[in-house]
Amino acid sequence: MNQETHANSNGSSAAQAKQLVVGALEDSRYDWRSLDGVAQQTGLTLDEIRHAIDGLQDEIVRSSVPDEKGRELYTTRKHYRETHGLGSRILAALSDKVA
Repeated sequence: MNQETHANSNGSSAAQAKQLVVGALEDSRYDWRSLDGVAQQTGLTLDEIRHAIDGLQDEIVRSSVPDEKGRELYTTRKHYRETHGLGSRILAALSDKVA
């Protein structure tokens, strides 16, 4: 029974981590977020954030261009659609194919 309780707490903490990561990625103050920025906002470790992102692959978009410090940038598909117009999405898709 104790192992079952431990498994449930791990499952709920993983679900909570995913919610925190999505919330940070969809913060209206930012278009894209680095893992460091998400960690600072959520209090999660980088490993916890990476694990949450791995579990949310269908919902997360990684930028093809890193930030000025060379860090990878992330957002959710929903947030990307809300912050980027159709024209910029088409140009981004074309530039990925051309470059």
